[in-house]
Amino acid sequence: MFGAKRAKRTDRYDELMARRAALREEIQRRIDQHHRSSMKQLPIGGPAQPFGGSSNGILLNRDGTLTATIRLRDAHGVETQVVLRAEAGGGVEVVQPADKGSAPASLTRSLDETEERISHVTALAREHLPAPAAEEFRAMLRPALRLVHAGEGDPVIAQLGGLPTLPINSWPGWDGHGPLSHVLSFDCAPVAELLPELGIPHDGRLAFFYFDGAYDDYQSTVGTWDPSTSPGFRVLHLHPENSTRAHITDAATPVPPGLTPFPPIALTAIRTLTWPAHETPMAEVVWMKHGLVEEEGARPSEPVRALYDALWKLPGGGYDTHQIGGHPCPQQGPVEMEVEQLRRGLASETFAWDHPEVQSAASTWQLLLQVASDDAADMMWGDVGQLYYLVSDPERPGEALFTWQCG
Repeated sequence: MFGAKRAKRTDRYDELMARRAALREEIQRRIDQHHRSSMKQLPIGGPAQPFGGSSNGILLNRDGTLTATIRLRDAHGVETQVVLRAEAGGGVEVVQPADKGSAPASLTRSLDETEERISHVTALAREHLPAPAAEEFRAMLRPALRLVHAGEGDPVIAQLGGLPTLPINSWPGWDGHGPLSHVLSFDCAPVAELLPELGIPHDGRLAFFYFDGAYDDYQSTVGTWDPSTSPGFRVLHLHPENSTRAHITDAATPVPPGLTPFPPIALTAIRTLTWPAHETPMAEVVWMKHGLVEEEGARPSEPVRALYDALWKLPGGGYDTHQIGGHPCPQQGPVEMEVEQLRRGLASETFAWDHPEVQSAASTWQLLLQVASDDAADMMWGDVGQLYYLVSDPERPGEALFTWQCG
């Protein structure tokens, strides 16, 4: 009898130790996975915040269950919490923290770095530029949403890649070339709430497409220099009844035959501030006004270059960023000029890079979406390039024009 009881206790102990080992293994797996994901999100210049994961240890509860809480912090300062539980006779499972309930994540959890950003940018502008020029530069700042890979519990603002939700028989294509690839989708309502300055409609959903060349083995290239290639991009403004605000990644339209979709990545948003590229027409007006150009007028003077060197080092200040609204971050010349070139080509109007009327018109274009190359989504735009969708009227996003650049 005594031996039987002792064997039973030994069996229970061994089972408890096995559950403990399985839980420890799952904790380490999740922390390692989070570290790899955060490394991919590192902005130019290094992380904005220290990132990593930690656990409060494994707790044995009165009911015999084992629980552990993991706290994860990514390179953008976004924190998430995961609670794991291992019950007798069962595997390791994820349970929600008690204070979360079943309600969806609130948009108020989205990170807002605008206050910190304006402080840093203003200080840099005043350090490198004359006071009047620094104030005019500050006035050109625009709010934007920087999109980063969502962690567990983060509000999902957009879906990168994957399959969109479209009305029947509406997948866009380029006649004679093939179907366009789905790049990104987002519901208008949450974006309009987080970024009202952009002025997009509050209803419906926007789906962005681009013919990246994979379908025809890269025989076709979409470019602003050739207006006939404009069917190679598309922005669809879908009606509210086709929108899935709560679960944007749950519904999908089957991919056209022969087209391989990009892997789906859920994105969350960080509200931030952006600045114009130094060679954009609006910025060049400020440099000329304050004598901040070199004598030949070919490029900005040393103080301006020093300012932008410092700006590039700010987290999220580089050209590896998914972004809604704000100023685009070009890899070559001003994307606003390229889009104006396309508009004039489509309208059979003349275009000259140095014409004042052209430069004035280019300044009216507003970035709607910028999509960077992204290894996790198998997206590579040329040589680590970016896609840009710009609008002249944000209330009509379906009329957006497009360009792309790479280094």
